[in-house]
Amino acid sequence: MSAPTTTVTDPWIERLIHAGHLAPGARGMSRAEAAELHNQANALGPVDDDYLYTPGQAQVVARDALAVIGIDVPDGTRVVLTDGRAGHRAGAYLLNPGQIETAVEQHRLTTGESLSADALIEALPWE
Repeated sequence: MSAPTTTVTDPWIERLIHAGHLAPGARGMSRAEAAELHNQANALGPVDDDYLYTPGQAQVVARDALAVIGIDVPDGTRVVLTDGRAGHRAGAYLLNPGQIETAVEQHRLTTGESLSADALIEALPWE
C-alpha cells in the first residue's frame, strides 16, 4: 500500500484560481511561473490593467516607481496601501493609491517605460 500524497498549494495561486484569473493547472507552479503563464496566454504586458504581478514583483516595481518621486522605500520594507495616513510604520511603508498612480505616471515620463497603475494597485496588499 502506498502512502497518500499531499499537494501543498500556494494561497495566492488558489485565490487567483477561485477568482477565475488562473486555471487549475497553475497548482504546483511557482508564483512567477503562474503569473508569466497568465500574462503570456493573454498577451499582457506591464502597461495592461489585467497584467498579473506576483506579490514580490509588485513590491519591486512599486519601489522603483516611488523612487522616481523621491519616496525611498528601504529593501525589506513592505509597500502597503491604505486609505489613511501615509508614511513609514512598523516595517511597512503605507501609501495611498493616488501616490502609486502619481509614481507610475512620473516613472513613465522619466524612463519612458509604461506601467499600469491599476495592475500594480491590484497586486499590492492593503492595510
